[in-house]
Amino acid sequence: MIARLLFMPLAMLLAFEVHAEGRTLAMCYDKYPPYAIGEFGAVTESGIKVRLLQEIAKQLGLVVVVRILPWGRCQAEAKEGRLDGILPLYKTPEREQYLEFSAPVMKQYNCFLYKKSAFHGDVDWKNYDKLKKHRLGMEIGSVVDKAMEAAFASSHPIERAADSVALIKMIDSGRIDLATIDSNVGRYLVDQQGVGETIGVSNVPIGQLSYASFGLSKASGAARWIPEFNKAIEKMRASGQLEKIVNAAGE
Repeated sequence: MIARLLFMPLAMLLAFEVHAEGRTLAMCYDKYPPYAIGEFGAVTESGIKVRLLQEIAKQLGLVVVVRILPWGRCQAEAKEGRLDGILPLYKTPEREQYLEFSAPVMKQYNCFLYKKSAFHGDVDWKNYDKLKKHRLGMEIGSVVDKAMEAAFASSHPIERAADSVALIKMIDSGRIDLATIDSNVGRYLVDQQGVGETIGVSNVPIGQLSYASFGLSKASGAARWIPEFNKAIEKMRASGQLEKIVNAAGE
């Protein structure tokens, strides 16, 4: 055991050291830059939502570890209490059964990623009846707006892809004309993939704006930290630090 500990990263050793005092939180999130940046299974210290957690942890004297996991597994681990929670996500009745939610920390919305050559002039991104002649792509399992999806499905089957990078490739190849994507993720990936000349981001919300909050596991006992999280969040909001970190998503 001692030999194995010698080769563990410092952050993990510190987490073990304070775990007995209940001052460490093991969290997770999907591989979803710019919110959490890293590879599946890896511990990450990069991303907008990771940075928010790190700042809260600093104020509360906590040690935090964030692991990148497939979305379904991340939720299951938090539900069963094997992990202490999930980085900011949407609050739903189903999730409230196993997560206690913090105060909101950021707005998020979905918009269209689109092939520039397929759209000309001023485009009304809210007029789904006019847009539905185009072929739409979405991530597998995602539900963005039922009315929008019904409009597009009435003209063409909606194409599904494993992730946002795959959707970009489908647009680039001409298989689809546009796709739904989180606005911050869209801007990040268009820049990161170097496709800004051919693919655009509409930045017009599909449906309503939603607020994302930290979700702490009831089963692991981490939910007891919610009052302290909320105090730290309000302090960051009042100082402007919360806005500064969140706005880095658009840079």
